[in-house]
Amino acid sequence: MRVIIGYGSSIRGEDAFGLDVIKELQNSPLKETKLISAHQLTPEMVLELQDADEIVFIDSCHDEKNPYALACSLREQSTLNLSHHISPKTIIYMLKNLYAKNPHFYIYSMMSSNFESTTHNKRYKEAIRVVSEHLLHSFK
Repeated sequence: MRVIIGYGSSIRGEDAFGLDVIKELQNSPLKETKLISAHQLTPEMVLELQDADEIVFIDSCHDEKNPYALACSLREQSTLNLSHHISPKTIIYMLKNLYAKNPHFYIYSMMSSNFESTTHNKRYKEAIRVVSEHLLHSFK
């Protein structure tokens, strides 16, 4: 099974990127795919991911110089912080070490310099479209 997790804050402008991609994907048929929309990644999510062979994380990342650029970004953490603000790497670590699961995982990020509003609505919607279409074509 494949799981796509879009996360961010719907009230913080471009931070809603992951949520907006999930909204776009909900209108499209994806076989054997579970869509999850969340404010942030939490340790409890691991319970929903135990049967996943593939996990896709979608979010926005702060970047002053390259707004709306799309990238695969994995932020490193110096510790395995198990608070309610954790990284994709921590989720994967928990799956491996607690449940002996080793899913393939991918990260799609949209760079943003503004988490208070959407500064260029057309570019923002284009980034949503590009990621959504890529996921639809990659996972048929």
